[in-house]
Amino acid sequence: MAVIMLVAGAALLVACTVVFAFQSWTIEKRFVSELAVSGQMVANNVAVAAMLKDAEKANQVLDSLRALPQIVFAGVVLNDGIRLAQFGKMGVPEMELAAPAMSAARTKGRRLFISEPLMWGGQRHGTLFLHADFRDSYLELLKLYGSIIAIALAASLLLTYLLSERLQNWVTSPILRLANTARRIADENDYSVRAEKTGGDEVGTLTDAFNQMLTQIHAQDTDLQNAQSKLREQLSELELEVSERRAAEEALRESQEKLLQTSRLAGMAEVATSLLHNVGNVLNSVNVSGNVLNERLRGSKIAALSRVSALINQHRTDFSAFVTHDPRGKKIPELVSTLNDALVEEHDDLLAEVGVISKHIGHIKEIVAMQQNYSRVGGLIERVAVEDLLEDALRMNTVSMLSKQFQITQDYEPVPKVEIDRHKVLQILVNLLNNARHAMENSGRADKQLILRVRKCGEQFVEISVEDNGVGIAPENLTRIFAHGFTTKKSGNGYGLHCGALAASEIGGALWVHSDGIGKGATFTLKLPVTALSGVALAN
Repeated sequence: MAVIMLVAGAALLVACTVVFAFQSWTIEKRFVSELAVSGQMVANNVAVAAMLKDAEKANQVLDSLRALPQIVFAGVVLNDGIRLAQFGKMGVPEMELAAPAMSAARTKGRRLFISEPLMWGGQRHGTLFLHADFRDSYLELLKLYGSIIAIALAASLLLTYLLSERLQNWVTSPILRLANTARRIADENDYSVRAEKTGGDEVGTLTDAFNQMLTQIHAQDTDLQNAQSKLREQLSELELEVSERRAAEEALRESQEKLLQTSRLAGMAEVATSLLHNVGNVLNSVNVSGNVLNERLRGSKIAALSRVSALINQHRTDFSAFVTHDPRGKKIPELVSTLNDALVEEHDDLLAEVGVISKHIGHIKEIVAMQQNYSRVGGLIERVAVEDLLEDALRMNTVSMLSKQFQITQDYEPVPKVEIDRHKVLQILVNLLNNARHAMENSGRADKQLILRVRKCGEQFVEISVEDNGVGIAPENLTRIFAHGFTTKKSGNGYGLHCGALAASEIGGALWVHSDGIGKGATFTLKLPVTALSGVALAN
């Protein structure tokens, strides 16, 4: 009933509003038309008085307009600007008594301004000005029409109410009978009772379905009673199964939580894997240098110097005679000079190898310090330069890149700094560079090329592109490349790109890929917002 009353009332209200608006417009047009005709008639009557400049006659004609309560001002102005006659007060500043070229009528709100030229004998002798205010008359008529419309609306709503009440009884009576039957069955647990079908409409269909359900319940109730004894016997077993099931559910829940945690840590693992890979390469170089140092020290000439020193100490008392007459002593100066040259050369070589080791150890310290720096700032929003982020990601991959002879092209346009969580962006970039490296290593190409681009995307975003000429991506995999667990690597886990896409979305950016197919390389593009998402504080 409420819905029917609301719909009917809304429809009637719209109709009454349209009728009311139309009547308002009709009343206004009628007033304008009537007063325009009255103005023409008065202008014809007062034209002679204007020609003769008879003020008394003009006032008598204007007085006839006092019978019209809507007219609040009437005036006759001669061509030379003299006001020949008038009554009332002109209260509108913009209605100056200027003679128009022809008849004119202008409305403003519920007021009407009329000007009529006073013509006699083919000549114009002045102008008649009328100012009518029909607001009171307009309101009287609108009240009348409003009362009629209100009465019609009330009568229509009353009729709607009576009809909807009859309709309610007709619709709800079968449903109430069906509800009473259901309540009786619930109270008495007597499933042999059936509901009475009253017709073939939707309620009748519901009654058939209800009776069919009762039949099935009755049969199931009988079976249930027969099975109660068996259920009692199996109760202890069921309790045990329930306990085991709860334990399994708890284990499943813990597994799911661990899986979620694993997924969240996947991005960090990508960075850590890259760091360990590069640190491992550097350590290999350190190991090679260490082996060289070991071999050089084992074959050092220092042992010969020890033997010379022992021989000199043995002949310390007769050293001059030993050097002068003994064949072994005569060779000591030449041997010392030779040993000196060899030791100087050996010293320089060892210093060079130590320098290489120091350089590699410094590189390891730089990588570790960079990782520690990003670990400290994880989760904070900072204003950073995109170029610095790319350079940090490259340094984490520099050794592996240079060792494979990759050609790296850096095409950076000037872009504004971005407000982001640099740790998340670094995870994304390191993963993209690792993927590019693997794709080029597996391509078998001799000209391995990596192109890094930075572009401005409108006023609010910056784009970073990582383009390689590696193995490429099959068209059917482009739509699945960011799905959780999807990977084409034999040792991949499918977390990297999925977590990268999620991280890009979390910071208000996006990550997508383009590839022309297998063997044609791939381009991954990361879009970053210049300004952090609203509600995120910027770190000092």
